[in-house]
Amino acid sequence: MKIRIAVVQFKTRELLPENNLEYAEKFIKTASKSRADLIVFPEVFLSRNCSLEKKFIISDKNCLSKIKELSKKYSISILAGSIIELYNGKKYNTTYYFDANGKVRGKYRKEHLWSTEKRLIKRGRHITIINTKHGRIGLIICWDLIFPEIFRALKKKGVELILCPANWSYQDAGEGLKYDKNSEVKAVNSLCVERAFEEEIILVFCNTAGKSLDGRNNSVGCSQITEPFKGVIKRLNHNKEEMFIQEIDTKILKDAEKAYEIRRDLFRK
Repeated sequence: MKIRIAVVQFKTRELLPENNLEYAEKFIKTASKSRADLIVFPEVFLSRNCSLEKKFIISDKNCLSKIKELSKKYSISILAGSIIELYNGKKYNTTYYFDANGKVRGKYRKEHLWSTEKRLIKRGRHITIINTKHGRIGLIICWDLIFPEIFRALKKKGVELILCPANWSYQDAGEGLKYDKNSEVKAVNSLCVERAFEEEIILVFCNTAGKSLDGRNNSVGCSQITEPFKGVIKRLNHNKEEMFIQEIDTKILKDAEKAYEIRRDLFRK
């Protein structure tokens, strides 16, 4: 099954989520005109590092209704990066998937939290699979990428395409920067390729662009699509704002299974 995917390495400009969404609409409009079936935005793309503050939690949540309208207006499915949302008094880092008719087809709460999130955010407990006309899609967020277990769980459910919005920076390496300033670039690039090969899936990694709003973190960028056999089929080798559109064909996954028999081994008794 073929699907055209727009990946937006988005730069959060200011502390006004509504204005950031207005700018994001320009990418949605362009992607729609270019016949993309799906457009993907990064983790917490509307308010980025300020997203844990109550006023941004409320504002980002309100923006979801607008994203729903945009998906219907431009007849394109949208993975709305992620937002911090309140549920039963607890905060979750959540991504929403809207189809081209403006319907919420699924949402996912980040399971594997980054160190600074653990004190403030509740982890999700369930994987998310979305059945679409383009195949079965799984959702993860950023640091989930480091854990093969979530990929294996999605693989066992027949997922073919995994979408990973992220906010991954150079500074995530901490003390590791003294060994290699590009440590996180190498981590992201190697993990994206490895996950595609080891799970026989197609992976879309969509990262932020530029610096965080407080200037403390500098995104590694590296938004990319990977698949078995080929590895990287498209990658932004920078951290500047840019959108690319790439067509994928999930039939390659059948050939991967014939070659590696990973699915067969998973279900062998």
